[in-house]
Amino acid sequence: MAGNADVGSKKRRRKSRGAQALIALAVTALSAVGVKCGLERGLRELGLDRADDRPSKPSPSPGRSSSPPPTGATTSRPPAPSVHLELGVPVRTGAQAARADAADDHLMIKPQYALSYNRSRNVANWVSWRLDAASFGDAPRHRGKFLTDSTLPDGWYRVQHDDYTGSGFDRGHMVRSEERTRTPEDNKATFLLTNILPQQHDLNAGPWLRLEEACQELAQKERRVLYLIAGGLFDGRGRSRTIGKGVAVPEAYFKVAVVLEPGQGPEHIGPSTRVIAAVMPNDAGLLNEGWGQYRTTVDEVERRAGYDLLTALPEDLQRALESRVDNGPTGGR
Repeated sequence: MAGNADVGSKKRRRKSRGAQALIALAVTALSAVGVKCGLERGLRELGLDRADDRPSKPSPSPGRSSSPPPTGATTSRPPAPSVHLELGVPVRTGAQAARADAADDHLMIKPQYALSYNRSRNVANWVSWRLDAASFGDAPRHRGKFLTDSTLPDGWYRVQHDDYTGSGFDRGHMVRSEERTRTPEDNKATFLLTNILPQQHDLNAGPWLRLEEACQELAQKERRVLYLIAGGLFDGRGRSRTIGKGVAVPEAYFKVAVVLEPGQGPEHIGPSTRVIAAVMPNDAGLLNEGWGQYRTTVDEVERRAGYDLLTALPEDLQRALESRVDNGPTGGR
């Protein structure tokens, strides 16, 4: 875990981060499609060129609480580029920011989730999404091969289903298939290979699955509203192991979940809001383990991921939420 000096330094760098995140959105999108193509093509690639084409919520909000936001809550924020980014666009920090290439932090916004794609690794850096009871429905699970994402920029390698075949790794969802069953289109989107990373089966079917099930229980049964972000962690000491045609295999995985009460929105986030942060090794031998033992702080996730998270929240609120290890119920197993 980072020392107090590192955390303090990181927090100071967050000043004006909300504005930086919005600028990063436009710059990243344009750099990925080519500046020479101009703003019009960049917006078209993101699906933001016309009001009727803008990303929509994957599920309607169950209604906002009429109670006032708690003390310390965020009450005024610039508009988010997506419902899935209402807590902010993650921003690279430290050495990651110094050596970052725009093609390795390519923002993609879909109706079902948002993500940052890494061209060098051929996987997402992170995937962010909103989850509530209305996200679930009767749509069947997509059948057949996992799907190449045709919305990646021209000239980029597009990961194929067969890159994973015979690799010894599962095609691990970040946004779980079961979390997008409102429509067949929502479910199909979770099988795009930009939402998939290589996972050891014992992790995918073990503690990672149990954390997914706990989040589903919170959203579907307890009617909570969750903002989630997940991705792979790389040690940064050289080129990682790869499968297929250069698909990088993470050493570990992280997930962060901000859990709101029924009907609440981001404006209700306060110092007592539940925040779950977990880091799990991408190892064999975890099949029968629960997820609770892997809880950590958001600060630790940020240190290892090289990203500043929850950037739309006020500085003091971030400090309160990100330094705390969750001790709430784990649900299920």
